[in-house]
Amino acid sequence: MEKYTKQVRIHNHYTDFRGSLFVKILCDLLNDTAEEQTELLGIDVGTLNREGQTWMLHRLHLILHRLPGKEEEVIVETWLSGIDRLFALRDYRMLRTDGEELVRGTSEWMLIDLHRRRPVRPSGKLMELNTRNAIEKMEIPYRLNEKKVREMEMSHCRPFVATFDNIDFNGHVTQASYMRWLTNALPFGFLTQHLLTEVEVLYEHEILPDSPIHSYYRIFPGDRETIVRHQIWDREHERLHCLAESVWTGKACSDHL
Repeated sequence: MEKYTKQVRIHNHYTDFRGSLFVKILCDLLNDTAEEQTELLGIDVGTLNREGQTWMLHRLHLILHRLPGKEEEVIVETWLSGIDRLFALRDYRMLRTDGEELVRGTSEWMLIDLHRRRPVRPSGKLMELNTRNAIEKMEIPYRLNEKKVREMEMSHCRPFVATFDNIDFNGHVTQASYMRWLTNALPFGFLTQHLLTEVEVLYEHEILPDSPIHSYYRIFPGDRETIVRHQIWDREHERLHCLAESVWTGKACSDHL
């Protein structure tokens, strides 16, 4: 199997006030490209829905060398990279047209039984594709210590609500919306003075329409990089929806070349 690729223009409305691609839009672009490949392979959401199943993201890990700027042309590529127990693995890269790597990432997806809302083991077409066609997974070491972040006391939070434009084909909040809430919880001053260089997200429980949530964080400044640990909880602090760790450099960036 060849990697699936597409060329994308970074439109102005994809970018922040500095002209740099929003990480939420990055996630949308990666997801759109993956969806196109699943349609070609016959393992897309529409096909799975007819079989009583759907895809649900479990983990996303991104390394960001540099986010592209407005009106820049980039190449997005994705591929199946194996099966690990319940998880179907998928990798991504975003490149400049001259081949420079801007972003790389890996992800873990679960097949979910729509009636029982429980994961099922990959089988049938997916196993066949994996046996014949999977490309080797990129080595991106895990950095998220799930137990440590789960038990950590957070210092700040910001509330959000799952509105209409946050909802995906499964009827719950999109993975990119989680990413938006993780980053937008941080203070404006922090975001203008730091660049995101790595983020790993573990998606624990779905968030349904109109659900109020709180995006918590705790910042750990360092000499060379700043670590932020994140949790997303429901309003009553009874259900943990998401854990994450992000890495930032203390350099505000106004150019993209």
